[in-house]
Amino acid sequence: MVSSRKQALAVLAMLLAAAGSIAAESHNHMRWLDVEFPHDAPISLVSFSLGDSTTASVRGTSLALDLHTSLTLRNASGKSIRGLTLSVEAQDLTPSGRASVTVPSLNAAPGEIFPVRVDLELLRPFNTPRNGGALVQVTLDGVLFDDLSFYGPDKLHSRRSLTVYELEARRDRQYFQRLIAQGNTAKLREEMNFGLPEFQSPQLGLELLHDPRSTTGSERPVSVAIVSFPDAPVQMVNGAATIYKNEVRTPHVDLRNRSAKTVQNIEMGWILHDQGGSDFMAGLLPAHIQIRPVQQARVQENGVLRFSHASGSPILVDGVTAFVSNVEFEDGNWWIPSRNDISNSTLDASLKRTLITSPEQQRLAEIYRRRGLTALTTELKKFGK
Repeated sequence: MVSSRKQALAVLAMLLAAAGSIAAESHNHMRWLDVEFPHDAPISLVSFSLGDSTTASVRGTSLALDLHTSLTLRNASGKSIRGLTLSVEAQDLTPSGRASVTVPSLNAAPGEIFPVRVDLELLRPFNTPRNGGALVQVTLDGVLFDDLSFYGPDKLHSRRSLTVYELEARRDRQYFQRLIAQGNTAKLREEMNFGLPEFQSPQLGLELLHDPRSTTGSERPVSVAIVSFPDAPVQMVNGAATIYKNEVRTPHVDLRNRSAKTVQNIEMGWILHDQGGSDFMAGLLPAHIQIRPVQQARVQENGVLRFSHASGSPILVDGVTAFVSNVEFEDGNWWIPSRNDISNSTLDASLKRTLITSPEQQRLAEIYRRRGLTALTTELKKFGK
């Protein structure tokens, strides 16, 4: 017993010493951070700086890295950049050692220098070899240009997310430009939530389990309710799932392609109804599926979706609703719901507000609140689309 205790204390002392050593050398950026982009990347690193709040601490048998840094990047391409995603890794063996930073709503012209903040926490096991490199590596997953072309390995599927963000941004900029042209200041203030606290939808935890535990027969089959957008090229026909406590098991929906184009990717939005009568926007799940014109197909998730509150407590699910969030066609074109689609849907007001609040709307609202209508008008004129 005494020997085991001495060994444990020795290990703890070693971990604390390692963490202290790293913290003491945090002024040496290379011990903390490497930023490496491919030689043909459309962006280049100008500089980076670590904030004073960047720290390392012991957490179990791992080193917890609380990273706060500002990267200064240059658009090294001949096109304007609309968004980018960076991959950030302390080690790639577990999810806790990997993260990403996505920056939508950019308008970086060729040659322009722009900042990107990286604020996140990563875990790095002590037994992970350093090989003389930095604790954290930052690489490029993807860059989206103003013509919607894309560069990058896309390991994090950032092409889809950045494209949807940009389409939403164009939709919202055109809408606000129209309100300004019409002199409809009252509606503009309403859309910008002027004078209201910043809206934030509840944060949910979502796990996708492919090997779920067995249950004792208390599963309950339910029909998946459907939210239809009138102008959507793909319509839901019906759907079903099985509910067990905070789990939605093997959900599926049948879809019909109403367009004259072949669909190659679709993203489904999921809404949960809990046993307390509240609704939550649960997240989006992409599916690679080919649906030819006027044909029908089924999207099915063979695993289990497990949901929890941000606190970690389970959400006891009572029902499920689904909707088509976006569609990618075989010819490279996309569809996203218009603001009218969302406003005229059967969703309640809070869910409509969640769907319609894009990163670009939040950015423009901040300009309007802080600097007024003239600054917003000037900002909108910077974009050709």
